[in-house]
Amino acid sequence: MPMQVNISTQSGWVAEHILFEGGDYSIGRSAQADVVLDHPQVSRNHAKLISMDNERWLFQDTSSSGSYLKGRPVDSIQLDDESIIRLGPASCRFKQLTHKQLTVLNSQSQWRKNQLQQLSKQFNKCVSSQDLLQTVQHCLIQSLGCERAALILVNEDQSLQQCLGFEDWMDSDNFSGSKTIIRQCLAQREPLALGTLQDHETFSNQHSVIKNNIQAALCVPVFIGDKPQAVLYADNTSGKQFFTQTDIKLIQSFANLLSLRLLFQSIEHNISLARNH
Repeated sequence: MPMQVNISTQSGWVAEHILFEGGDYSIGRSAQADVVLDHPQVSRNHAKLISMDNERWLFQDTSSSGSYLKGRPVDSIQLDDESIIRLGPASCRFKQLTHKQLTVLNSQSQWRKNQLQQLSKQFNKCVSSQDLLQTVQHCLIQSLGCERAALILVNEDQSLQQCLGFEDWMDSDNFSGSKTIIRQCLAQREPLALGTLQDHETFSNQHSVIKNNIQAALCVPVFIGDKPQAVLYADNTSGKQFFTQTDIKLIQSFANLLSLRLLFQSIEHNISLARNH
């Protein structure tokens, strides 16, 4: 049976891997590992997953720092249908998949690709900024399974200019998302995905996280040229407490499409101004 391996990263987002029967797989900090877990407290070759009889999987610890199942050290163990083992500080979920479940995952992956294609077509059909906004928000919520999502414009100094939308939480004066997460995303100029925020060593004491009970947040910058003009922001205040690597890649693709659309609108606006003069 195939094995799904989900690893919680330091940030809180989840890295996803699918391993197939008939082989042995290494997990560790080494760049040559089959499943790379980049953390200083994880050994270069921390553990092995061994496929047995195409039906069972054996977990073997090969580290100096240890692996733990339910708080107890593990040397070698046959995995149940679903097991959570800590490799150093990292929580790893091992789940055996039936081929039907694998087919469902592949179907979901294909569905997301189709979503991206449909979004591109919808962007081209949008005749107004309001249409574009509604399309973006709908696609974010539907694709991520999140509670709240918005396109947020930013100023040149990377402060929030305007949260586009009409829901109460988007109001500029009473914005109940996390401005701190948005500012950090803009500062690092790349996506920022955070999970289990209530326990996060950096963000758990942030006022917005505490007051609004934000559990997970995802923020992706939208560039025109080399300047960030907006961010795509999504969060959850209950339920799902993480975003996956797949979620991040999908929203990056959304951001790239949106960047092209905003650039096109900017060019159209400049042409219109030139004609009027």
